Amino acid sequence: MQRQRFLFAALGLLTLWRWALLPTLELAPDEVLAVFRVKHGEIGGFREMGPLVPLLAKLGMLIGGAGEFGARFFAPLLALAASLAVWRLMRGLFDVQIAGWAVVIVNVLPAFNLAAVTLTPATVMLALVPTAALCLRIALLHAHPLHWAWWAAAACVLGAVMTQPPAFGVMLAVTMVFALPERLRHHLHANGFLVIVGFWSAGVVCWLWSGSPWVWPEWRLWPNLFRWIVLASPLLLVLFVLAGRMAWDRASLLSQRSLPFAMLLPLAALDFLYGPNQRWPDMGGVAWMIFAAMILAHRGTVLGGIASEEKISLRTLALVLAALQSAFLLQTDLPRTLGLKWPFSRQTTASSDYVHFFTADPSKAMRGWRESAKLVSAALERVSPDGSWFVMASDWRLAVALDHYLGPNEPVKSVEDDLSRFKGRSAIFVTDDPAAIAPPEALLTRFERFEVLSVARVMHAGNEVRWLKIFACHD
Repeated sequence: MQRQRFLFAALGLLTLWRWALLPTLELAPDEVLAVFRVKHGEIGGFREMGPLVPLLAKLGMLIGGAGEFGARFFAPLLALAASLAVWRLMRGLFDVQIAGWAVVIVNVLPAFNLAAVTLTPATVMLALVPTAALCLRIALLHAHPLHWAWWAAAACVLGAVMTQPPAFGVMLAVTMVFALPERLRHHLHANGFLVIVGFWSAGVVCWLWSGSPWVWPEWRLWPNLFRWIVLASPLLLVLFVLAGRMAWDRASLLSQRSLPFAMLLPLAALDFLYGPNQRWPDMGGVAWMIFAAMILAHRGTVLGGIASEEKISLRTLALVLAALQSAFLLQTDLPRTLGLKWPFSRQTTASSDYVHFFTADPSKAMRGWRESAKLVSAALERVSPDGSWFVMASDWRLAVALDHYLGPNEPVKSVEDDLSRFKGRSAIFVTDDPAAIAPPEALLTRFERFEVLSVARVMHAGNEVRWLKIFACHD
């Protein structure tokens, strides 16, 4: 019991430490998108993310202000909720000792720590998915076909659709909880499971109604493998595979104790196919790592055939390496403070962030936006002291980031947006493409002439983050 009290105290201190880290990194475009939708009254809708993330961003900014701390306010709390759900689930399935180890493994995972200090769809999913699993466990313990836990699990699944649509992996994982063990398959025809299916279907209908496109998976072995190595740490990833292999043999024979394994399989498969589409710092579908940590905590505790000293040494080494890698991902300036040269990634595809991780820092998405906004603001004041000009960006990511860090100025528009209401006004066009020599052709046809206003390199810690080219588009 003493150890468990220490564990809960450590979780509280860890939450405070994560809160302290929130303002240390600028918001990435995928985080700013939630703030942008709040700012312009567009919380609903499913563009790039479901409405639940902007709603949490809005609540957080009401508490902590409009900066990085407020926008990410709920991220450490969601990580705490995920940890408590893991502890409660594993205590019910096994015992207190295994539950404690599961929580420790989860909280040293690099992916979990990065998600705990950023507000992305992955942050919310890391809390919703283990909570759904806990509710399923409670529902299975009660004979009532419509126990409150069924409705709570259904609400978690609906929340997943409203966070990361269409949450097909989550629904498949819930189905596997009942389909994998032979003793639980009758629940697939029961009212509780039908409630969950109904909630999920309602969320998917809303997503389809919004007109959001379907993204097809891509088979890219090396980007996926590198991504998992970066987000799980190499040694823990190997132990996850070994523990999963040992749990495979009896998965179909067990009933409720097979729940972590049943959740793991579909979530890991979907993340392997879709993960490289996610941009830094969004962790995508890494919720499977939570269930892999549960299985490792169980198998590592009960496994025989290995001496206790070797087991303790291996476990300690894995946890220490994962914790160090977590600290490294949260503060990627550490190599630079030691005098090591680690340039920022210049790649444009999401998967390359992980493939080139060991030679280039992918955190450029969270660097240099204040400096970029200052450059754009100076250019805007130079050509438009009366405020009659408006700002356009080459894509939505640049547009939402500049919109946030420019402050209360007029909204920054992307060239992909409808510009009809700006008829008759001049504009400045901003791009981060170093090869651009003019605004795009589709934009040039709307203006009489253009000129180059500014070309600048945005730097951080002596390393280039991005090029900015600013054009004036007249008449």
